[in-house]
Amino acid sequence: MARDAYLLGHGELEWSRLRDQHALWREGLLGALRLAGLAAGARVLDVGCGAGDLLAELTTEVGPTGTALGLEPDPAACAEARHRGLEVISGTLESVRFEVAFDLVVARWVLWFLPDVAGAVARMASWLRPGGALVLQDYVHDGLHLYPEHPAVLRAIEAHRTRIRTAGGDLWVAGRLPQVLTEAGLEVEAFLPEVKAGPPGSPEHVWVERFLSEHLDGVVAEGFLEADEAEAFRRAWREVAATPGAWLITPLQISVVGRRP
Repeated sequence: MARDAYLLGHGELEWSRLRDQHALWREGLLGALRLAGLAAGARVLDVGCGAGDLLAELTTEVGPTGTALGLEPDPAACAEARHRGLEVISGTLESVRFEVAFDLVVARWVLWFLPDVAGAVARMASWLRPGGALVLQDYVHDGLHLYPEHPAVLRAIEAHRTRIRTAGGDLWVAGRLPQVLTEAGLEVEAFLPEVKAGPPGSPEHVWVERFLSEHLDGVVAEGFLEADEAEAFRRAWREVAATPGAWLITPLQISVVGRRP
């Protein structure tokens, strides 16, 4: 159900990228969480909280009368979140036990790299009180395009996808979540797609650029892209970004709300 290590690694560079990612997509997820019942006094669990970007906002939303708790397997990420004054349990979906149920459980960009999605969802659903909600945000990776298109850019994108697929992940996982939630005994209340777009230098463009560029060495090291193909990607990305009228469309993000009867 879980991995021993986050596929993309931990450290300040990745935490910085994830902070930018959170800033770009926060409003859609917070809207889904508020729709599901996020409010002062709520008891909320953030699964795979990382260094705590979302958890910090949840802590503010629930206020002093509520509880916002993170669950994170990576010791370095736990330490970073705790340094920010956040409450985090070090553990995995399999290892933890909770004595008190939650009003909300949220997992953002967690399921795309778990081989056993159904098992993970069932486990998180079991932590909900009756009437509580599970809120998931994840990818349907169709839609990612940089225009004008360039073969070297398309090749690098496919190499990243192949790396993740080979590791047991699924960048299209969000599309099947309504069925998975239903099979876990939850009632699907919302399925909220969101896509963004922008020119070179925009937050959308920079977000995709950072992901593709900062994890390119791993793609090459694991044999999914040749070194000369990686260099061709870097040249092509710069070339396209300098083209008047260039535009990027992000992958589709979907927030799904499932409620325990």
